[in-house]
Amino acid sequence: MGIDISKIEAIVFDLGGVIINLYEERTYEAFAELGSMPVEEVKEKALTEKYFKDYETGHIDDPTFRAHLRESLRFEGQDEFLDEAWNAMLGAIPKAKLELLDKLRSKYKLFVMSNTNTIHVRRFLKICDYVSPEKDFYGYFDKVYLSNEVGARKPDARAWQVILDEQPISVEGMIFIDDKLVNIQAASELGFQVYHNRQPDDWMKFFE
Repeated sequence: MGIDISKIEAIVFDLGGVIINLYEERTYEAFAELGSMPVEEVKEKALTEKYFKDYETGHIDDPTFRAHLRESLRFEGQDEFLDEAWNAMLGAIPKAKLELLDKLRSKYKLFVMSNTNTIHVRRFLKICDYVSPEKDFYGYFDKVYLSNEVGARKPDARAWQVILDEQPISVEGMIFIDDKLVNIQAASELGFQVYHNRQPDDWMKFFE
C-alpha cells in the first residue's frame, strides 16, 4: 500500500540511519579490538546476550552495562575505552537534515522513537550541539521517545504505543520512518503509514 501524504499529521523518526549517520560495524570492530576476538564473535554476542536489550530498555544502568561488556570482552581497561567503542557507530548529523526538520515542523508534528541508551544519548546530544549550537537536539521535535526511557524497544509494539497513548493523532495520520525493515513491518501492523529509509538521505528526497 502506498503512502497517502494528504493524511499525514505527524512524522515519527528513528534516529540511527535516519537522522544520525550510523556505522554499526565500527562498534563491532572496536569491541573486537578491545577483546582481541573475531568481529563475528562480537556480532553474535550483540545479537544474543540479553544485557544489550536490557540496557536499551533502561533495565540496567551504565556501570552494569560496562560490567557485562568487560566480562564478554574479557577487557580490564578504563571505562572511557568501552564508551568510545560503544559510541564508534555514531556518525555525523548532517546540518541539511536539521534544516529540513525545521521546515517540516511548520507543517507536521515531529517525534522520535529510537532504540538507544544513556551512553549514546550523551554522545548524540553533543554531536547535535556541535552542528547546531543555536538549538539543541530536543528543540527540533515536539517530543522525543527513547527506548531506555519508555521501557520498550522496537519492534516491540509497546515502543510505539506510548506515542499513540500520549498524542491526539490517529495512527493513520502518522508516518514512521526507520532504516530497519523489521521495525517498518511492526509499525505497519499497528496501522502507521511507513517509509523504509534504505539510504540515509532517502527520507529527505521524499519530503523535499
